[in-house]
Amino acid sequence: MNSITFIRHAKSSWEYQLPDEKRPLNKRGLFDAEFMSSLDIVKSFHPEAVFCSTAKRTRETCGFFLKNAIPKTAFVEYSDQLYDFSGSSLEAFINTIDPKFSKVFIFGHNNALTSIVNQKGDQQIDNIPTCGIVKINFDTNRWEDCTKGSIELKLFPKTLIP
Repeated sequence: MNSITFIRHAKSSWEYQLPDEKRPLNKRGLFDAEFMSSLDIVKSFHPEAVFCSTAKRTRETCGFFLKNAIPKTAFVEYSDQLYDFSGSSLEAFINTIDPKFSKVFIFGHNNALTSIVNQKGDQQIDNIPTCGIVKINFDTNRWEDCTKGSIELKLFPKTLIP
């Protein structure tokens, strides 16, 4: 059984005039990334591989998870292919994940994440919010066969943080 835990980057800053891919996390984003990556349920996932967009806000979000929730032995790769907003590059990327991995984290962007989760999951989600986490399990061990799976978990900061 393969599983993908999709994580949208935390809230980013619009304070500075920077190219989109260089925007850092804002204060709320830093808080949410620390909080969400510290949840015991997230720590229990034990991904074997982590794939992350090369955008600064996504790399910063991933950094909190690497520090708090991901085993030091996990394979980590940053890919321009995950700097995707439509979902087509993300879909292609998933199909090429090394078969030696069965549990992965993917850090990315909307609308790509919401689109792929709705395509591959068994529940419709209107929008994966910033720093939202959705885990989907697939009844296959071939990434190219991960077409429809079951959503095991949805974690959104606004529903967890008072």
